[in-house]
Amino acid sequence: MLVVLLILHAVSCAHSHGSPVAAVPGKQCPSACQCEEDGILLLVDCSEQGLSSVPTDLSPLTSYLDLSMNNISEIQPNAFHNLHFLSELKMYSLSNFHFRFLCRMLQNNQLERLPSEDPWELPNLLSLRLDANLIMEVPARTLSGMRSLRHLWLDDNALTEIPVSALNDLSSLQAMTLALNRITHIPDYAFKNLSNLVVLHLHNNMIRTLGQNCFEGLHSLETLELNFNELQEFPVAIRTLAKLQELGFHNNNIKAIPERAFVGNPLLQTIHFYENPIQFVGRSAFQFLPKLHTLSLNGATEIREFPDLKGTSSLQVLTLTRAGLTGLPYDLCHLLPKLRVLELSHNAIEELPSFYHCASLQEMDLSWNRINTVHPDAFSSLQSLIKLDLTGNRLSSLPLTGLTSLTHLKLKGNKALSRSFREEDFPNIRVIEMPYAYQCCVFGACNSYKTASQWEEQMGSEEEDLQKKALSLFPIHSDNNYDLDLEEFQLAIEESKVQTSIQCTPIPGPFKPCDNLFDSWVVRLGMWLISLVSLMGNSLLLITVFASPSYLSPVKFIIGTISGANLLTGLCTGTLALVDARTFGEFALHGAQWEMGAGCQTTGFLSVLASEGSILFLTLAAVQCSVSVSCARAYGKSPSLGSVRAAAVACLALSLAVATLPLIGVGEYGATPLCIPSPLPDGEPSTLGYMVALIMMNSLCFLVITGTYIKLYWDLMKGEFDSIWDCAMIKHVAWLIFTNCLLYCPVAFLTFSSLLGLFPVSEEVVKSVVLVLLPLPACINPLLYLFFNPHFREDARLLLSRAHRHHDHNLDSFVSVDTEKSSYDSTQALVSFAAEADAVFESSSAPSVPLIPCQIANEQ
Repeated sequence: MLVVLLILHAVSCAHSHGSPVAAVPGKQCPSACQCEEDGILLLVDCSEQGLSSVPTDLSPLTSYLDLSMNNISEIQPNAFHNLHFLSELKMYSLSNFHFRFLCRMLQNNQLERLPSEDPWELPNLLSLRLDANLIMEVPARTLSGMRSLRHLWLDDNALTEIPVSALNDLSSLQAMTLALNRITHIPDYAFKNLSNLVVLHLHNNMIRTLGQNCFEGLHSLETLELNFNELQEFPVAIRTLAKLQELGFHNNNIKAIPERAFVGNPLLQTIHFYENPIQFVGRSAFQFLPKLHTLSLNGATEIREFPDLKGTSSLQVLTLTRAGLTGLPYDLCHLLPKLRVLELSHNAIEELPSFYHCASLQEMDLSWNRINTVHPDAFSSLQSLIKLDLTGNRLSSLPLTGLTSLTHLKLKGNKALSRSFREEDFPNIRVIEMPYAYQCCVFGACNSYKTASQWEEQMGSEEEDLQKKALSLFPIHSDNNYDLDLEEFQLAIEESKVQTSIQCTPIPGPFKPCDNLFDSWVVRLGMWLISLVSLMGNSLLLITVFASPSYLSPVKFIIGTISGANLLTGLCTGTLALVDARTFGEFALHGAQWEMGAGCQTTGFLSVLASEGSILFLTLAAVQCSVSVSCARAYGKSPSLGSVRAAAVACLALSLAVATLPLIGVGEYGATPLCIPSPLPDGEPSTLGYMVALIMMNSLCFLVITGTYIKLYWDLMKGEFDSIWDCAMIKHVAWLIFTNCLLYCPVAFLTFSSLLGLFPVSEEVVKSVVLVLLPLPACINPLLYLFFNPHFREDARLLLSRAHRHHDHNLDSFVSVDTEKSSYDSTQALVSFAAEADAVFESSSAPSVPLIPCQIANEQ
């Protein structure tokens, strides 16, 4: 009868499983389970039923039993005594284990111990899953009745030692996992009777030590996992594993790999040794491993020299990331002719040799090194290379010979690599990362952003292009009538797009233009006008303020300092206008050189210095007027010109400090071709913080200005000091406050909103506002003084008058100086010259522009 059943079982394995039923006719199915026919045998699923014990009414024909995800804490003796056909038993909590669900799984099935009196008589059992329970030990006789067992899962339990006695009778075992337990030591001869074991997982334990002969008897072992343990020394016990092919002991505390470390493992194919604090690697450690094709030594931070790989000629994947390598051997490709993947990121490599004999190399990751020199023929023979990552190095040039097969290229972070590339240099490229957005223009990336008018033009042209493409793909002849397959047509269109699409980053945009620095002629003409008016108006104002013989009041001095800051702003604006004119229509060819050059850094420094200086000097003017009123009321006099000059020097020092921050890494002037820290949210965190702090500081200054000037006008309205104040200067400062605050508000609002993403603001709008409104006060401020302040007219008259007197004096001196005159005439001439000089001195020393009291000005 038994023979008949076995034959029927073998026949039934060739058929597919039937549909699940609650109760199978002729076979006994537990009430809380679902059963499924498998020929004459039965597949029983009792998972997730809240069972606290093994069902007692299991059919003797059960070949598969799933008791996972229950609350079974103990298995009664003889629970499986009649299940002679049982070949797979599952008693774990989750089949797809994940570490973060560990606590919940242990609560689902809390099996703590196995029966120790009588063994489980399951002679046909092939697979036993006891993982994700609370088993602390496996009794010696529990598994002795499973002579055919091939797969044993005991992972994710509470074992503290290897169940040596329980494993002695499992000579047929082929795969076993003891991972995710609390094992701290593997004794000698722990697996001595497991000669057929092929796979052994011991990862995620707390193993600190291994016996010298702990793996003795594992003659068939091919895969050994010792990852995520606490090993302090290299496991020399592996030398007895002659058939070992895959070895993993990453994430341990191993500090050294000794000489001839793998001398007993000639068949090794894969070694995962990363995330260990390796300080020493024996020169012969990885020599003469002819089958080895994968070697990973990530995180070996103390390694300075490249390991000797002599005799390991089959290596295909080599990973040595986050080590301390400073160079590559020049015979690397001679030693590793079959190398396909080379990962050497996060090292200290400075020079790349030629990879002439690495014809099979397909992927190369050399990112985040210090590479500044590349051999001219480094890539000349790499016809199979499709991925090259050189991110974060110090390249200033890149040899292109041999890179025609590339599909992925990463050059981001090489600030000195500013050269322009051609699309013909990389005919097969699909993904490319450049140091600068301008280098993506040749790959069609500049078409990703367009103004409104450009979008309208494109929409009209796309329809024509689509029709032309349709005719080229499916030519329609007048003598042939056939229907086009719409799906085939759309597929062809999509394929043509995919074949030509190139993903290049960073993407050009308004702040990274391809054609022109200024997007429109309105902005271009406006920038020229602002620059010219600022330069001429502020130059004239400075001359009349500081060269005039009239009295230089503290307020007038501050007006002059504001004009000096505005002159610098006009100079920076003119510089940008000249760059736009010089690179008109081809800015992409020069954008990278301009951003990284000293010219952009200087322009940005002077621009921020002038902008902050102008606001701080304007704050000083408002505060000086208000403080003067308070001092006049309390002490009967105003602050001296010397104290105002000292305050102006402090404002200048603060402006210099703010403008210097991007030069030392807080912010970046070269983030945009406008040479100011980027006003966009996708910039560096330091740049974002710098811009937010700058806007907040300037806004605070304008609040102080507004408050102090309101107080000043309130004091003047009382009429106590209106006879001693210069109303013209007070009104002029008021106009400066009004115009500067009015123009700065939209700049601050849009920039702040763009940086923090408060609401969507297009880059075109932000750029136009920053270009036009930010330097506009430098143009308007001098015009307010030149056209509306009476001090300018008086100072200009005095300057012209002094120029005329100086000219007349020169003529008189030329006539009076005669070498043949007598001493009497000479003496008379000298006396006449002295008298005239005294008259000039007296006229220049007296203030020629009296104060214009507010009371008199109001009466007029």
